[in-house]
Amino acid sequence: MNLYLENLPRTISVHWAVDNLADAASRDAARAGCGGVSCGNAVVDAWVPAVPQVVMIDQRALPSELVEIRTSDWRQVVDAVKTLAVRGAPAIGVAGAAAVMLAAYELAERGAPAASPAWFAVRLRKAARVIAEARPTAVNLSWGVNRAIQVAAGALKVGKTPRQTAEALRELTGDLIVEDEATNRAIGAHGAALLAPIAAAKERPLTILTHCNAGSLATAFYGTALGVVYAAAEQGLVERVYADETRPVGQGARLTVWELSRAGVPATLICDNMAASLMAAGRIDAVVVGADRIAANGDAANKIGTLGVAVLAHHFGVPFYVAAPESTRDNACATGADIPIEERDAAEVLAHPIEGVEVFNPAFDVTPAALITAIITEKGVWHPGS
Repeated sequence: MNLYLENLPRTISVHWAVDNLADAASRDAARAGCGGVSCGNAVVDAWVPAVPQVVMIDQRALPSELVEIRTSDWRQVVDAVKTLAVRGAPAIGVAGAAAVMLAAYELAERGAPAASPAWFAVRLRKAARVIAEARPTAVNLSWGVNRAIQVAAGALKVGKTPRQTAEALRELTGDLIVEDEATNRAIGAHGAALLAPIAAAKERPLTILTHCNAGSLATAFYGTALGVVYAAAEQGLVERVYADETRPVGQGARLTVWELSRAGVPATLICDNMAASLMAAGRIDAVVVGADRIAANGDAANKIGTLGVAVLAHHFGVPFYVAAPESTRDNACATGADIPIEERDAAEVLAHPIEGVEVFNPAFDVTPAALITAIITEKGVWHPGS
């Protein structure tokens, strides 16, 4: 199958704000991160803004519009995470580190020309706590924030100024973006290797069901669950992907099928309550989903409705795979019972309140390890309980 991954946007990136630069070579140099210095034959104008921009795809606008959020304010990154403008565990991990970076630039500028490193460190940690609390279930957010705080602490310890520390965090954010894509491609390769013998036994390409969006839009690029799909599709192992709509926010309906169509993978959108009939009819060969947090015993939290899909898959003998980076594993949670479950606004379920009616809107549920055939990470395949 020919894929068109170049049609997928980069979910999150970091740039210098250079929209007003007239010279194309200077714009290119600034975008390469050379702000304010000679870069090859190009010299970036001295008035290039000193603070970088975080650029995020606003996933609330999809599929009707492809809109970018550009900001140098770390609070706006937090708001984007809270409001699902940027979502998906790996993507919000990068966003968390990026938000700490922007906070560092703001504090360095506020304290210029000679901000006290101790003053800077205290306030950066205060901002980091706010960032890490934006969404409670996905452990990647606190993972990304902690990576950034560790780098900042290391830079300050060796005598770096607050401004130099902010620059170190910009480098970290870029590294995390590159690291995330490499991680996802490794997950995809391991997942495709799991699917290959199933396709060989059936002597045909496979039909795969997925829930929510664990694709390129949920990561810096490529995807976890859909990374498995893309890697398998390139090997001719995929006939079609069935995507649950994923109530109540519709990540499958708005994001997954949009992404699959742009990448050239045959996709069919179904309502969440149609998965059982498809499995009963033998039309699903495997289920591949992502995860927002995986407990030490292999219990996995993912978008609400995943548990129901896992129960169905177990009943009908369909293999159920979870694809996620190692950063999603949280050994501090012994079991799924220890995973905090975010509850979201009732308006996501019921736009207009009805007097006397309460709304329960958990964003995630936990699939027990016993229902998971295998967990796929960049390091390989893990069979919970084995």
